[in-house]
Amino acid sequence: MRNTEPFNIAQREQVKKRVLDLKGRSDEIKSRMAPILKKLWNPERELAVINKLDVFDDLKNRFPNFIEAIEIYEANAIGLTRLELPFESPPILLQGEPGLGKTLFVSEFAKLISLPYFEMSMATMTASFALSGGNIQWAEGSVGFIAESLAESKYANPIMLIDELDKTGYDKRYSPLSPFYSLLETHSAKRFRDEALEIDLDASRVIWIATANYLDDVPPPIISRMRMIEIKRPDVYQMKNVVKSIYASFRKSKPYGQLLDPDLHVDAMDLLRMKSPREAKLAIDEGCLKAIRDNRSALLPKDLPEARKESYRVGFI
Repeated sequence: MRNTEPFNIAQREQVKKRVLDLKGRSDEIKSRMAPILKKLWNPERELAVINKLDVFDDLKNRFPNFIEAIEIYEANAIGLTRLELPFESPPILLQGEPGLGKTLFVSEFAKLISLPYFEMSMATMTASFALSGGNIQWAEGSVGFIAESLAESKYANPIMLIDELDKTGYDKRYSPLSPFYSLLETHSAKRFRDEALEIDLDASRVIWIATANYLDDVPPPIISRMRMIEIKRPDVYQMKNVVKSIYASFRKSKPYGQLLDPDLHVDAMDLLRMKSPREAKLAIDEGCLKAIRDNRSALLPKDLPEARKESYRVGFI
Protein backbone atom coordinates (compact mmCIF):
# COMPACT_ATOMS: atom_id res chain seq x y z
CA MET A 1 0.00 0.00 0.00
CA ARG A 2 1.47 3.33 -1.10
CA ASN A 3 0.24 6.75 -0.11
CA THR A 4 -0.18 9.96 -2.08
CA GLU A 5 0.08 13.55 -0.95
CA PRO A 6 -2.05 14.39 2.11
CA PHE A 7 -5.73 15.12 1.54
CA ASN A 8 -7.72 17.44 3.81
CA ILE A 9 -11.02 15.97 4.97
CA ALA A 10 -11.81 19.33 6.62
CA GLN A 11 -10.58 22.90 6.51
CA ARG A 12 -8.27 23.78 9.40
CA GLU A 13 -9.80 27.22 9.80
CA GLN A 14 -13.28 25.75 10.20
CA VAL A 15 -12.02 23.32 12.83
CA LYS A 16 -10.28 26.11 14.77
CA LYS A 17 -13.37 28.32 14.56
CA ARG A 18 -15.58 25.53 15.86
CA VAL A 19 -13.26 24.97 18.82
CA LEU A 20 -13.41 28.67 19.65
CA ASP A 21 -17.19 28.70 19.29
CA LEU A 22 -17.50 25.92 21.85
CA LYS A 23 -15.35 27.62 24.50
CA GLY A 24 -18.33 29.39 25.95
CA ARG A 25 -20.55 26.32 25.97
CA SER A 26 -21.23 24.00 28.89
CA ASP A 27 -18.67 21.42 29.98
CA GLU A 28 -21.16 18.70 29.08
CA ILE A 29 -21.41 19.88 25.46
CA LYS A 30 -17.65 20.34 25.21
CA SER A 31 -17.09 16.81 26.47
CA ARG A 32 -19.33 15.48 23.69
CA MET A 33 -17.49 17.41 20.99
CA ALA A 34 -13.90 17.27 22.22
CA PRO A 35 -13.00 13.72 21.02
CA ILE A 36 -13.82 14.29 17.36
CA LEU A 37 -12.41 17.82 17.28
CA LYS A 38 -9.11 16.43 18.57
CA LYS A 39 -9.10 13.95 15.68
CA LEU A 40 -9.83 16.74 13.22
CA TRP A 41 -7.35 19.24 14.66
CA ASN A 42 -5.03 17.89 11.99
CA PRO A 43 -7.46 17.17 9.12
CA GLU A 44 -4.82 15.76 6.77
CA ARG A 45 -5.32 12.16 5.74
CA GLU A 46 -3.46 9.93 3.32
CA LEU A 47 -4.99 8.54 0.14
CA ALA A 48 -4.18 4.87 -0.31
CA VAL A 49 -2.76 3.50 -3.57
CA ILE A 50 -3.12 -0.26 -4.04
CA ASN A 51 0.03 -1.98 -5.27
CA LYS A 52 -0.73 -5.60 -4.39
CA LEU A 53 -2.97 -6.80 -7.20
CA ASP A 54 -2.80 -10.54 -6.55
CA VAL A 55 -5.37 -10.12 -3.78
CA PHE A 56 -8.06 -10.08 -6.46
CA ASP A 57 -7.19 -13.63 -7.48
CA ASP A 58 -7.68 -14.66 -3.87
CA LEU A 59 -11.06 -12.94 -3.78
CA LYS A 60 -12.18 -14.64 -7.00
CA ASN A 61 -11.25 -18.00 -5.55
CA ARG A 62 -12.98 -17.45 -2.22
CA PHE A 63 -16.04 -15.59 -3.52
CA PRO A 64 -16.70 -17.02 -7.00
CA ASN A 65 -20.26 -15.65 -7.15
CA PHE A 66 -18.92 -12.09 -6.67
CA ILE A 67 -16.83 -12.14 -9.85
CA GLU A 68 -18.59 -9.17 -11.48
CA ALA A 69 -17.98 -6.92 -8.47
CA ILE A 70 -14.40 -8.15 -8.04
CA GLU A 71 -13.56 -7.46 -11.67
CA ILE A 72 -14.82 -3.88 -11.35
CA TYR A 73 -12.59 -3.24 -8.34
CA GLU A 74 -9.68 -5.05 -9.99
CA ALA A 75 -9.94 -2.96 -13.18
CA ASN A 76 -10.00 0.25 -11.15
CA ALA A 77 -7.00 -0.88 -9.10
CA ILE A 78 -4.95 -1.87 -12.16
CA GLY A 79 -5.59 1.37 -14.01
CA LEU A 80 -5.06 3.64 -11.03
CA THR A 81 -1.96 1.78 -9.84
CA ARG A 82 -0.30 2.17 -13.24
CA LEU A 83 -0.79 5.92 -12.89
CA GLU A 84 0.19 5.83 -9.21
CA LEU A 85 -3.17 7.30 -8.29
CA PRO A 86 -5.24 6.58 -5.16
CA PHE A 87 -7.75 3.75 -5.26
CA GLU A 88 -11.32 4.78 -5.93
CA SER A 89 -14.53 3.20 -7.15
CA PRO A 90 -18.08 4.33 -7.87
CA PRO A 91 -20.75 3.35 -5.31
CA ILE A 92 -21.82 -0.27 -5.76
CA LEU A 93 -24.97 -2.02 -4.54
CA LEU A 94 -24.70 -5.78 -4.03
CA GLN A 95 -28.18 -7.27 -4.28
CA GLY A 96 -29.05 -10.89 -3.61
CA GLU A 97 -30.97 -13.27 -1.37
CA PRO A 98 -30.00 -13.58 2.31
CA GLY A 99 -27.11 -15.81 3.28
CA LEU A 100 -24.82 -15.31 0.27
CA GLY A 101 -21.99 -13.71 2.23
CA LYS A 102 -22.37 -10.13 0.96
CA THR A 103 -21.30 -8.50 4.21
CA LEU A 104 -18.42 -10.95 4.66
CA PHE A 105 -17.23 -10.27 1.13
CA VAL A 106 -17.03 -6.52 1.74
CA SER A 107 -15.16 -6.88 5.04
CA GLU A 108 -12.69 -9.37 3.51
CA PHE A 109 -12.19 -7.13 0.48
CA ALA A 110 -11.33 -4.19 2.74
CA LYS A 111 -8.94 -6.36 4.75
CA LEU A 112 -7.12 -7.70 1.69
CA ILE A 113 -6.53 -4.27 0.17
CA SER A 114 -5.60 -2.86 3.60
CA LEU A 115 -8.20 -0.10 3.72
CA PRO A 116 -10.07 0.99 6.86
CA TYR A 117 -13.54 -0.55 7.02
CA PHE A 118 -16.63 0.95 8.61
CA GLU A 119 -20.00 -0.78 8.67
CA MET A 120 -23.42 0.72 9.30
CA SER A 121 -26.36 -1.67 9.66
CA MET A 122 -29.42 0.09 8.31
CA ALA A 123 -31.69 -2.43 10.05
CA THR A 124 -30.91 -0.66 13.33
CA MET A 125 -31.09 2.91 12.01
CA THR A 126 -34.33 4.78 12.71
CA ALA A 127 -33.37 8.40 12.04
CA SER A 128 -30.83 10.36 10.02
CA PHE A 129 -29.10 11.89 13.05
CA ALA A 130 -27.50 8.51 13.82
CA LEU A 131 -25.53 8.95 10.60
CA SER A 132 -25.30 12.70 10.13
CA GLY A 133 -25.41 13.96 13.70
CA GLY A 134 -27.95 15.68 15.94
CA ASN A 135 -28.10 19.25 17.14
CA ILE A 136 -25.96 19.59 20.27
CA GLN A 137 -28.70 21.68 21.88
CA TRP A 138 -30.53 18.39 22.38
CA ALA A 139 -29.61 16.42 25.46
CA GLU A 140 -28.50 13.48 23.32
CA GLY A 141 -27.31 15.42 20.29
CA SER A 142 -23.93 14.16 19.12
CA VAL A 143 -21.73 13.63 16.09
CA GLY A 144 -23.00 11.00 13.65
CA PHE A 145 -21.44 7.75 12.51
CA ILE A 146 -20.17 9.05 9.17
CA ALA A 147 -18.24 12.02 10.57
CA GLU A 148 -16.88 9.88 13.42
CA SER A 149 -15.68 7.22 10.99
CA LEU A 150 -14.09 9.67 8.57
CA ALA A 151 -12.29 11.47 11.41
CA GLU A 152 -11.03 8.15 12.82
CA SER A 153 -9.82 6.77 9.47
CA LYS A 154 -6.13 6.93 8.63
CA TYR A 155 -7.07 7.25 4.97
CA ALA A 156 -9.46 9.62 3.23
CA ASN A 157 -10.63 6.74 1.00
CA PRO A 158 -11.89 4.13 3.47
CA ILE A 159 -14.52 1.55 2.61
CA MET A 160 -17.91 2.27 4.15
CA LEU A 161 -20.55 -0.43 4.01
CA ILE A 162 -24.25 0.49 4.01
CA ASP A 163 -25.52 -2.91 5.09
CA GLU A 164 -29.09 -4.15 4.58
CA LEU A 165 -30.20 -1.05 2.75
CA ASP A 166 -33.66 -2.53 2.21
CA LYS A 167 -34.29 -3.09 5.94
CA THR A 168 -34.22 0.57 6.92
CA GLY A 169 -37.10 1.35 9.26
CA TYR A 170 -37.99 4.99 9.77
CA ASP A 171 -40.36 7.89 9.97
CA LYS A 172 -40.19 9.50 6.52
CA ARG A 173 -39.60 12.90 8.13
CA TYR A 174 -36.28 11.67 9.57
CA SER A 175 -35.20 9.07 7.04
CA PRO A 176 -31.76 7.54 7.79
CA LEU A 177 -31.28 7.34 4.03
CA SER A 178 -31.41 11.12 3.52
CA PRO A 179 -27.63 11.70 3.99
CA PHE A 180 -26.88 9.32 1.11
CA TYR A 181 -28.62 11.49 -1.47
CA SER A 182 -25.61 13.83 -1.24
CA LEU A 183 -22.92 11.40 -0.06
CA LEU A 184 -23.31 9.14 -3.11
CA GLU A 185 -22.67 12.08 -5.46
CA THR A 186 -19.02 13.12 -5.62
CA HIS A 187 -19.64 16.84 -6.06
CA SER A 188 -21.98 17.12 -3.06
CA ALA A 189 -19.98 14.68 -0.89
CA LYS A 190 -17.18 17.26 -0.87
CA ARG A 191 -19.31 19.36 1.49
CA PHE A 192 -20.90 16.85 3.84
CA ARG A 193 -22.05 18.57 7.01
CA ASP A 194 -22.68 16.80 10.28
CA GLU A 195 -25.34 18.70 12.24
CA ALA A 196 -23.49 18.49 15.55
CA LEU A 197 -20.05 19.17 14.14
CA GLU A 198 -21.06 22.10 11.90
CA ILE A 199 -17.94 21.69 9.79
CA ASP A 200 -17.83 20.80 6.09
CA LEU A 201 -16.23 17.40 5.64
CA ASP A 202 -14.91 16.09 2.34
CA ALA A 203 -16.30 12.56 2.00
CA SER A 204 -15.83 12.50 -1.77
CA ARG A 205 -13.09 9.84 -1.65
CA VAL A 206 -15.02 7.33 0.43
CA ILE A 207 -15.61 3.98 -1.30
CA TRP A 208 -19.29 3.24 -0.77
CA ILE A 209 -20.65 -0.30 -0.92
CA ALA A 210 -24.25 -1.20 -0.06
CA THR A 211 -26.01 -4.53 0.33
CA ALA A 212 -29.68 -5.40 -0.05
CA ASN A 213 -31.72 -8.56 -0.28
CA TYR A 214 -34.56 -7.02 -2.25
CA LEU A 215 -34.90 -3.70 -4.08
CA ASP A 216 -38.61 -3.05 -3.57
CA ASP A 217 -38.00 -1.10 -0.34
CA VAL A 218 -34.98 0.86 -1.59
CA PRO A 219 -35.86 4.34 -2.94
CA PRO A 220 -35.21 4.58 -6.71
CA PRO A 221 -33.08 7.76 -6.29
CA ILE A 222 -30.69 5.77 -4.08
CA ILE A 223 -30.53 2.90 -6.56
CA SER A 224 -29.87 5.35 -9.40
CA ARG A 225 -26.78 6.63 -7.58
CA MET A 226 -25.17 3.20 -7.39
CA ARG A 227 -24.11 0.48 -9.78
CA MET A 228 -26.31 -2.50 -8.99
CA ILE A 229 -24.76 -5.97 -9.17
CA GLU A 230 -26.90 -9.05 -8.65
CA ILE A 231 -25.21 -11.67 -6.49
CA LYS A 232 -26.47 -15.16 -7.18
CA ARG A 233 -26.25 -18.28 -5.08
CA PRO A 234 -23.05 -20.23 -5.83
CA ASP A 235 -23.59 -23.52 -7.62
CA VAL A 236 -22.30 -26.75 -6.08
CA TYR A 237 -19.03 -26.46 -7.98
CA GLN A 238 -18.41 -22.88 -6.80
CA MET A 239 -19.44 -23.81 -3.27
CA LYS A 240 -16.45 -26.13 -2.97
CA ASN A 241 -14.09 -23.15 -2.90
CA VAL A 242 -16.47 -21.19 -0.69
CA VAL A 243 -16.60 -24.02 1.86
CA LYS A 244 -12.82 -24.40 1.78
CA SER A 245 -12.49 -20.67 2.48
CA ILE A 246 -14.97 -20.76 5.38
CA TYR A 247 -13.24 -23.78 6.93
CA ALA A 248 -9.78 -22.20 6.52
CA SER A 249 -11.05 -19.00 8.12
CA PHE A 250 -12.39 -20.96 11.10
CA ARG A 251 -9.06 -22.72 11.60
CA LYS A 252 -7.17 -19.44 11.33
CA SER A 253 -9.43 -17.28 13.48
CA LYS A 254 -9.91 -19.68 16.41
CA PRO A 255 -7.04 -20.54 18.79
CA TYR A 256 -8.15 -24.18 18.75
CA GLY A 257 -8.36 -24.26 14.94
CA GLN A 258 -4.88 -25.82 14.80
CA LEU A 259 -6.38 -28.98 16.33
CA LEU A 260 -8.30 -29.61 13.09
CA ASP A 261 -7.08 -31.20 9.86
CA PRO A 262 -5.99 -28.72 7.16
CA ASP A 263 -8.45 -30.25 4.67
CA LEU A 264 -12.10 -31.16 5.06
CA HIS A 265 -13.26 -34.76 5.01
CA VAL A 266 -14.66 -35.48 1.54
CA ASP A 267 -18.08 -36.57 2.85
CA ALA A 268 -18.43 -33.43 4.96
CA MET A 269 -17.53 -31.36 1.90
CA ASP A 270 -20.24 -33.09 -0.14
CA LEU A 271 -22.85 -32.07 2.41
CA LEU A 272 -21.61 -28.54 3.00
CA ARG A 273 -21.41 -27.62 -0.68
CA MET A 274 -25.18 -28.20 -0.98
CA LYS A 275 -25.87 -25.30 1.41
CA SER A 276 -25.82 -21.54 1.09
CA PRO A 277 -22.64 -19.79 2.30
CA ARG A 278 -24.33 -18.70 5.52
CA GLU A 279 -25.72 -22.16 6.21
CA ALA A 280 -22.30 -23.67 5.54
CA LYS A 281 -20.61 -21.26 7.93
CA LEU A 282 -23.06 -22.00 10.74
CA ALA A 283 -22.69 -25.74 10.15
CA ILE A 284 -18.88 -25.54 10.15
CA ASP A 285 -18.83 -23.44 13.33
CA GLU A 286 -20.99 -25.96 15.17
CA GLY A 287 -19.48 -29.09 13.61
CA CYS A 288 -15.87 -28.15 14.31
CA LEU A 289 -16.62 -27.63 17.98
CA LYS A 290 -18.22 -31.07 18.15
CA ALA A 291 -15.19 -32.67 16.50
CA ILE A 292 -12.84 -30.96 18.97
CA ARG A 293 -15.07 -31.95 21.89
CA ASP A 294 -14.86 -35.59 20.74
CA ASN A 295 -11.06 -35.32 20.48
CA ARG A 296 -11.07 -35.68 16.69
CA SER A 297 -9.15 -33.65 14.14
CA ALA A 298 -11.54 -34.40 11.27
CA LEU A 299 -14.92 -32.76 10.75
CA LEU A 300 -17.28 -35.59 9.86
CA PRO A 301 -20.83 -35.59 8.42
CA LYS A 302 -22.25 -36.63 11.80
CA ASP A 303 -20.90 -33.39 13.29
CA LEU A 304 -23.00 -31.20 11.01
CA PRO A 305 -26.18 -30.04 12.78
CA GLU A 306 -28.70 -31.21 10.17
CA ALA A 307 -27.18 -34.70 10.11
CA ARG A 308 -29.12 -35.45 13.30
CA LYS A 309 -32.44 -34.60 11.63
CA GLU A 310 -32.35 -36.18 8.19
CA SER A 311 -30.23 -38.41 6.01
CA TYR A 312 -28.42 -36.77 3.09
CA ARG A 313 -27.74 -37.91 -0.38
CA VAL A 314 -24.10 -37.47 -1.20
CA GLY A 315 -23.15 -35.79 -4.45
CA PHE A 316 -25.37 -33.68 -6.65
CA ILE A 317 -28.58 -35.74 -6.67
